[in-house]
Amino acid sequence: MDKVINTSPSIHIPTLHRVAPDRPYHWLAAGLKDIKRTPGLSLGYGLFFSLVGVMLLTGAWNDPWLVMTFMAGFLLVGPLTALGLYEISRRQERGEPLTLMDTLTSWRRNPLGISLYTVFLGIIMIAWIRFTSLMIALFFEGVPDKLQEGWMALITTEQGFGFLLVFTLSGAAAALLVFITGVVTLPMMKERRQDVITCVMTSIRAVQHNPAPMILWALMLVVLIGIGFATFLVGMIFILPLLGHASWHAYRELVDREVIA
Repeated sequence: MDKVINTSPSIHIPTLHRVAPDRPYHWLAAGLKDIKRTPGLSLGYGLFFSLVGVMLLTGAWNDPWLVMTFMAGFLLVGPLTALGLYEISRRQERGEPLTLMDTLTSWRRNPLGISLYTVFLGIIMIAWIRFTSLMIALFFEGVPDKLQEGWMALITTEQGFGFLLVFTLSGAAAALLVFITGVVTLPMMKERRQDVITCVMTSIRAVQHNPAPMILWALMLVVLIGIGFATFLVGMIFILPLLGHASWHAYRELVDREVIA
C-alpha cells in the first residue's frame, strides 16, 4: 500500500493509504471472520434492525412514497446502525473482552462527535426529502394522487414514472454525498475520538485517493443492501453485520495507524 501524506496546514488529516482496486472483497472476507468470532452479538444486531425495518415497512406498505422514503433513508442514516458493530471489530482486534453493554454504550467514546455527525446525516435526509417534494410540486403539480392507489401506478402512469425518476436520482445524489463524507468517519471518530470536520475531511481524501476501490465498495453496498430489501429484510440479518464489520476493516486499511486515543 502506498502512503499519502497530508499537506493541509489547517486540518490534521491522518496519513492515508492507497489500496488495490480489489480490496473491498478482502474487507468483506474480514467482516465475515468477525461474524464467525461473535455470531450471537453480530447477528443479533442484524436481527434487531431487521425487525424494526419490517415493522416500518409493514405499517407503510400501502403508501409507496413512505416505503421508498424508508428504503432510501436507510442508505443515508444506515451507518449509525453499525456503531455497535464497529465496537465489536475494534475489541476483537485488540483482544479485549466484549459484552453487549460494551456495544450499546460505545457512543460514549466520542458523544459530541457522534451526535454532531448524526445531526449532519439528519440534515442531509431532510434536505433530500424537501428537495424531492419541491421537484414533484414544480414538475408534476404535487405528489401524484394515483401513487396512493398501489405500486403498479409507479410504472404504469406518466406521473408515477416521473415521480420515480426524480426520487431515484435525488436519492442517489444524497446517498453519494453520505458515502463520500462518511466512508471512514464513524470508525475514525470512535477510535481516535476526533472531531467531525477532521473525520469527514479524512473520508473525502480517502475517496479522492482511492477512486477505483471506492467505486467498487459503493456498488457492493448498494447491491447487498438491495438484496437485503428484496428479501423483505430477512437477508439484512446477515448483510447488515457483514457490511458493518467490513466497513471497520476498510477504515483500518485506508487510514494509517498513527496515535490512537
